Amino acid sequence: MWPDFEGGSIADLMQDVVRACGGKSAGTGLRDVDASAWRGARSVVLLVLDGVGMKQLELLPEDGFLRRHCMATLTSVFPSTTAAAITTFMTARPPAVHGLTGWHLRCTEPGLDGRVLAILPVTLRGDGDLPCSQEEVLARVCRAPSVFASLPGPSRVISPADIAHSPFNTLHSAGAEVVGYAGLEGMLAALTEALRTPSPPAYVYAYWPDFDHCAHVRGCASDSARELLCAADAALAAWAGTMAGCDVQLLVTADHGFIDAPAERLIELEQLPSLADCLAGPLSGERRAVFCQLKPGRARDFERALQALDSACIPWRSSDLVAAGRFGPGEPHPRLLERIGDYTLEMKADWTLRDTVPGERAHRLIGVHGGTSEAEMRVPLVGKVL
Repeated sequence: MWPDFEGGSIADLMQDVVRACGGKSAGTGLRDVDASAWRGARSVVLLVLDGVGMKQLELLPEDGFLRRHCMATLTSVFPSTTAAAITTFMTARPPAVHGLTGWHLRCTEPGLDGRVLAILPVTLRGDGDLPCSQEEVLARVCRAPSVFASLPGPSRVISPADIAHSPFNTLHSAGAEVVGYAGLEGMLAALTEALRTPSPPAYVYAYWPDFDHCAHVRGCASDSARELLCAADAALAAWAGTMAGCDVQLLVTADHGFIDAPAERLIELEQLPSLADCLAGPLSGERRAVFCQLKPGRARDFERALQALDSACIPWRSSDLVAAGRFGPGEPHPRLLERIGDYTLEMKADWTLRDTVPGERAHRLIGVHGGTSEAEMRVPLVGKVL
């Protein structure tokens, strides 16, 4: 399943959110959702539950808050991962335009010279130091402006305290008041404070990462994941009840869904020396959507080496994916093709592929995302007038 950028993706959702908050939108918005009533609300709240895709809603009871008020199914972006999707929420632009294509991003800007960064914490893979400050790195790498700066009314961003004022969040929250919180109760308290003021923000964006963290470590269908999500669903239902009559349009969605990946289907690049020898640098992207930059003249060798992975992945020329619109519509980021390399490996079923560079700890992830399975790609859109 690829993203539905013709009215069915989180990027299209953002076009309707922008219009509801009085901003100008170049896109047509959602195809099967009537968002016209959102414009009359005193405030619009977009709550992003990291990793809570449609498949994850099955962990909840049928009469749970999120299941009961789910009004549509959307797709994430490609890759179906936080770095790409959260940037879409915070810029209202798809990955083709904002250019952030995964947790690991190959950066060819001057001074970065093709190094691979973990873009959310703004750190280099493995050993070594950044050539400049994190803020300067982001200034070179990120060109899409914050959506909050384009809206006519005030906005507020509610994020976990440990990332609320990080360089990445600061850049992409420009134009909004930023509030940090601790724990789910802290997030709901911050939402209450924002919405009960005499002049509440026209737009509130809130982000909850806890399910994603749990699913990576424990598994997306584990008892721990179920208990956490059920508790959050109940807390959200209770909070919504206390906010009745506030004239708020609440929207809840996710950046991506999840699958569990068995250890026996994890492929280590170091086990494939003929494939690794064709690469000009570390892998980038995600374990489920792998970007490969080749040494000059090694395409045929690379394709031959890929035969060993025939059951595990579908190889694409990355330029073909861009041409097919898999990263979204709009004027592409000028370095998009450099960031996604020569080939993209779309991992099948529950296969994953990783490499480990010097100075980097190889860590096991039970729950994963980034790929094109239905479970990773489909996310809910929950709507409730408070």
